[in-house]
Amino acid sequence: MRSGGRPRLAWLAAAITAAALATTAAGTSAATIGGFGVRPAHPDPNVAATRAYFIITAKRDSTRREAVVVSNSDSKPLVLEVDAVDGLTGLTSGVVYANRGVAVHGAGAWVVPDLRRVTVPPRSSITVGFTARIPKYALRGDHLAGIAFEALQQTKSGGHFAVTVVVRTVVGVEFIVPGHATRHLRIYSVALAPLPGTTVPSAVVTLEDDGHLLCHPQLTVAIKGQNATSTTAQTLGTILPGDRIAYPFRWPGALSQGRYAVSAKATRCGQPALMRTVAAYSLTHTRAASSTPSPTVAPTAPLASTSGGWSWWLYGLVGLGGMLAGGVLVLFAARRRSNSPR
Repeated sequence: MRSGGRPRLAWLAAAITAAALATTAAGTSAATIGGFGVRPAHPDPNVAATRAYFIITAKRDSTRREAVVVSNSDSKPLVLEVDAVDGLTGLTSGVVYANRGVAVHGAGAWVVPDLRRVTVPPRSSITVGFTARIPKYALRGDHLAGIAFEALQQTKSGGHFAVTVVVRTVVGVEFIVPGHATRHLRIYSVALAPLPGTTVPSAVVTLEDDGHLLCHPQLTVAIKGQNATSTTAQTLGTILPGDRIAYPFRWPGALSQGRYAVSAKATRCGQPALMRTVAAYSLTHTRAASSTPSPTVAPTAPLASTSGGWSWWLYGLVGLGGMLAGGVLVLFAARRRSNSPR
């Protein structure tokens, strides 16, 4: 193998690992991973969701005190870094959180943990307090932050290349600032294109939550013309106020190349949003396209989501990456055997 082959192989493994991590989402129960778990210390007995994440209703220019319970189920002490992070919308909806070290620009700046590093004794729990400061200029409506706990100890796999595993979990902090807040969703564009790297047709609908509240929209798409005349619907995950996504709506049937009348309708986020357009479907410019999850966010889903989990094409992306990595490893081993002295 030429020099530089191993760095390329390591890069491939890192990319596959990042893709797998970036498409994994936890459920709405208290977050538990890597031998430790986090949950709100004082949930509201009347609101089941507060057992998994914080819901803080507070006026502008006010302060609240809250605490997180951190448990360690391992037989060794656990050292964790503690950081406040911004809540974000994932690439195709759903809640994710920024990585530690990324500057906070949203509600993450409102959260101030009491400690930046904690040690949790074996098979025990500790309480970590934090202060929530809602600024006087805060917009009314919903805001999302998180408190991230990241294990200081990192593990590495053996073999010809190493993958560093970082264990991290986040407990969400949803702020509700009282006042007149509207729920509204806007459709910017609708286009037809195959899903990246495939010939599977999709309608790419660009949406923005331009209201003040969290949205869980239902998206209905109709395509007419050529060999298709049908309508189908799908429920998306959470979209945060002010965020925009390009949602690849997988079409359940086949589409031949040509022009189609396409309409998209978004509901369950205030007044329905509707767009009609004529779009051309072509396979010539999208076969080589690829889609890679953003390396700056690590998904966790503390908010109740009506999304059906991973999209099938995300499973395919990670699976294809695994097969590619396996093939490269086999080729690398075969070349080493052929070049070694007998």
